[in-house]
Amino acid sequence: MRDVYGLHLMMRVSNVRNRAALSDGETVNRFLVELVHELDMNVLAGPMVTEEAGEPQRAGYSGVIILYESHAAIHTYSNLGEAFLDVFSCKPYDVSRVERVMNRYFGTFEIVEQTTLGRGVHWGSNVEREMESWREQRPESAPDAAPALAPVGGRVRVPEFQPAGSFG
Repeated sequence: MRDVYGLHLMMRVSNVRNRAALSDGETVNRFLVELVHELDMNVLAGPMVTEEAGEPQRAGYSGVIILYESHAAIHTYSNLGEAFLDVFSCKPYDVSRVERVMNRYFGTFEIVEQTTLGRGVHWGSNVEREMESWREQRPESAPDAAPALAPVGGRVRVPEFQPAGSFG
């Protein structure tokens, strides 16, 4: 792959074994937190998870977590046993680690669409240099780092689930 700023994974999965997990906002919330921890990334905001309770075929949850490295998002369709996942990061990551976390939370699944793109060809891949430049341009009042997803008793501390509309 050419010298790029980040990797963008877009995936659609089908035949998800644990459909109940797809229709549980707390599970989707924990999935996003563990995904970020597994990829050794840093939270800037979220996760934010909200329910889509409309038409039964489109019912499910959408969740997003904003990262210093970019973002991760998931859209679930429990009645269809499907989900869409999107992970973009300037920090390199192994797609198989994303799949492992998906499997832990949602059981086995079939990948029916998967695209990985190198993004930001005009930027470059030296993440440390880019992050340092970004930090230097931030206002003095901005924190240097996101709140840590610190392990507590060997487990990752999961932020409290907050339905959409509850953020200030």
